[in-house]
Amino acid sequence: MSELQRFLPDDQELLVSLFYRVGQWMSSVDDTDTPQDSEQVEESRMIRILTKLSDSKSVGALCSEIAAESLRQKGSWSRWSRQTDSVIDDIHRAKLMMKGQATDDEFVAFGKSLVTIATAVARAYRESDDAEFAEKGFLSWLAEKKAHVTLALTDSESYKELNISPAEDTALTELIFVLKN
Repeated sequence: MSELQRFLPDDQELLVSLFYRVGQWMSSVDDTDTPQDSEQVEESRMIRILTKLSDSKSVGALCSEIAAESLRQKGSWSRWSRQTDSVIDDIHRAKLMMKGQATDDEFVAFGKSLVTIATAVARAYRESDDAEFAEKGFLSWLAEKKAHVTLALTDSESYKELNISPAEDTALTELIFVLKN
């Protein structure tokens, strides 16, 4: 049985779309990137991180399936891209739903996956490749990113180390806040 089948169809749509929409939301946060191809670079990075999540055993079966389904539903991407204004509210809704229907490990993996996607997109245009991801493995990479993002909550200058814009730093902080509270 599919891990997603335990959720109602509308809830499945919410979970699957959020993995794509959080990346689109992060991409739209800072439209000061130049040149014009920055959105394409960010989308390419998002697709690569979704692919890695879908193949990863470390995030658990549910999150791997959500990532795979998000990639599979490419026909919905255009519609999902127009729904970025409600991402934070929808993450809050998904968080409440997951608390009632998922295990603690699945709930934590879901939040970490969203932060991973958002961070990857935020850093996409400034990073050359995913070499550090491949070298260290998913858990080490995620732990390092989490440490950087957590630092951003307490150090207003930390976005420089992440090599992201202040707007992206603020958006990551907002994402972490909604996941923690």
